[in-house]
Amino acid sequence: MIDFTKIPSPCYVMEEELLRRNLQLIRSVSERAGVQIILAFKAFALWRSFPIFREYIRSSTASSVSEARLALEEMGTPAHTYAPAYTDEEFPLFLQYSSHITFNSLSQFERFYPQVEASGKEI
Repeated sequence: MIDFTKIPSPCYVMEEELLRRNLQLIRSVSERAGVQIILAFKAFALWRSFPIFREYIRSSTASSVSEARLALEEMGTPAHTYAPAYTDEEFPLFLQYSSHITFNSLSQFERFYPQVEASGKEI
């Protein structure tokens, strides 16, 4: 039993056994349904637990350059990226850190897709 009086506050406390049980269930659903489960950082970005997540989930989403970099560096895979707006300065970084990029409008697509083509990446 955890003595919660000995844990500093504020802090995050994670019970690894319960996390693994939930991740096993998620992986089971993914396998039985034939779908890919994608971790959303907005819901969970406790990056020090990502080695555990990598055992069960292979993909993550990003809506900022920082999240996309986190996906690549800590999850070990490029991100599925969606942002309401992309800037000329940040878009090359999104390309670097992403495996998928969703555009919010046809005008975004027309503006940035030439960079995708020029990169040679299959996005």
